Amino acid sequence: MSNEQLAMSNWQWAMSNGQGAKGKGSMFTEAILCGFILLFFFSSCTSTKNTNYFQEITKDTTITNLVSKDFEPRIQKGDLLSITVASLSPENTLIYNAPQNIQGTATGYLVDENGNINFFKLDTLHVEGMTRKELKETLQKDLTPYLAQTVVAVGFLNRHVTMIGALSQVLPMPNDNMTILDAISSAGGIGDNARKDDIVVIREKDNSKEFKKLDLTDESIFHSPYFYLQPNDIIYIKPVKKKTDNTARIISYVTAGISFVFLIIDRIIK
Repeated sequence: MSNEQLAMSNWQWAMSNGQGAKGKGSMFTEAILCGFILLFFFSSCTSTKNTNYFQEITKDTTITNLVSKDFEPRIQKGDLLSITVASLSPENTLIYNAPQNIQGTATGYLVDENGNINFFKLDTLHVEGMTRKELKETLQKDLTPYLAQTVVAVGFLNRHVTMIGALSQVLPMPNDNMTILDAISSAGGIGDNARKDDIVVIREKDNSKEFKKLDLTDESIFHSPYFYLQPNDIIYIKPVKKKTDNTARIISYVTAGISFVFLIIDRIIK
């Protein structure tokens, strides 16, 4: 039975038990009963409003001056890099593609606390602060004396973002241009149990953490530098607090109890 049906049932029960009472005391009691039941009825109909995406965009439009998507993350300490080498001498190339550091099931080159990796023939390389493209070009150049026409591919193996709150998931970053919409979609989307207008991105910068609030109901999201996510970002999706059915049912029973008490008082007054 719904909250509205419970309220109407309480009203009908109160009216049937109060029929025949014509005195002032009965009229006073019925007025109080009506107030209690109407109060519960309207409170049971209220719900927390959940907003839609981009509700400020009401017609066809073009959004200009968007945040740049040319962000390319730089290598950090603790990154696990995938480095694949190819050349015109496959037999000489095999040693460069041998397994290196192993973390769980991932195999790659771990950037140590000094920002370095150890690479065959090249010994210690300082890679912290480089982009993947810069490291690729450096390796191709440095390997020229050992391999003919070297081609190198560099990738990240442990880059991810973390979602907490209404959505709880760790998402790998398959590319350098992952947006907050990509992350939300990968996690299953925001339903009625979360706020779309109050999302917080937590980003580590140097020795501090930045907190930025985003509103997915407004076009301003496309201008925010936090629209494109960075590795290790934390996205907090604020849950929506809703009244549970059990709470509503308890209120209905309390209302019925109060109605019964006032009816007994009315009978005594008569």
